[in-house]
Amino acid sequence: MKKIVLITLLCLGLTVANANELPKFAFKQYTISEDSDDKVHKLIKEGSQLVFPEPIKARVLLVNALSLISKGAKINEYDYLWIQYGLMKSSMQSGSSTYGPGTKEDYLHIARMVLKFLEHSKGTGDWIFTEKGAFKMEVCREAGNGLGWTMMEEGFALDEALSYVNKAVECMRGDEDNFIFDTKVRILLKMKRDNDAYKLVKSVLDQNSDFVDFQDIKNSNEYNKWLKK
Repeated sequence: MKKIVLITLLCLGLTVANANELPKFAFKQYTISEDSDDKVHKLIKEGSQLVFPEPIKARVLLVNALSLISKGAKINEYDYLWIQYGLMKSSMQSGSSTYGPGTKEDYLHIARMVLKFLEHSKGTGDWIFTEKGAFKMEVCREAGNGLGWTMMEEGFALDEALSYVNKAVECMRGDEDNFIFDTKVRILLKMKRDNDAYKLVKSVLDQNSDFVDFQDIKNSNEYNKWLKK
C-alpha cells in the first residue's frame, strides 16, 4: 500500500511540475486575419483582464483561445499580441525574477516569437500615434528587456542578449523606461565593455542624478576612476 501511495504521489508531483508548461500549438505561427472570431476575442479579452490579478486563470483562457486558433479559428493582430503579452507576463511574477504559473523556457520562447512578429510590423516611429501602436511598443519593451536580462542572468550569449535589449531601447518612451538602460549597462559590463557602459550611465545620471538603478555604479571606484580620465 505504501508503495502505491508513493507512486501516486510521485505521479502527482510530475503532473504538477509540468501542469503549466505551454502546449506545442502555443509556439506555432498563425495567419493573421482582419478580425478575430467572437469566441476567440472573448477569451482573450477575459484573459488579458486577469493577467495581473490572477495569472493562472488568465493563462488557461489564453491557451484555450490558442487552441481554437490551432483548429482554424481566426485572430487579428491586436488579439494575437495580447495573447503573447499575457503569456509572457503570466510566465513571470511581476516585479521579480522568479517564474510563476509558466516556465522560464516558455517566457524565452514566447518573447523571441513576439519580437520576430513585431519585426514585420511598421517601424516604431509609426507605432506611437495610435493606441494599438503604443501597445506594440509596450510589448516590444517587455519582450526585449526581459529577454536581455534573463539571458544575461542565465549565461546565454551576451551578444544576443544585447541585440534584444537594443530592440527595447528603440521602443522607450522616455525617462520612465530608463530601467531598460540599466539592463543594457549590466550586459555591457558583463561583456567587459566598461567604457560603453559608463558612457550610458553618465548620460542618464546627467539627466537624473538620483536614478535608483545606477546608484551602485555612481558610487563605485571603477566608475569614478573612469570619470577622472
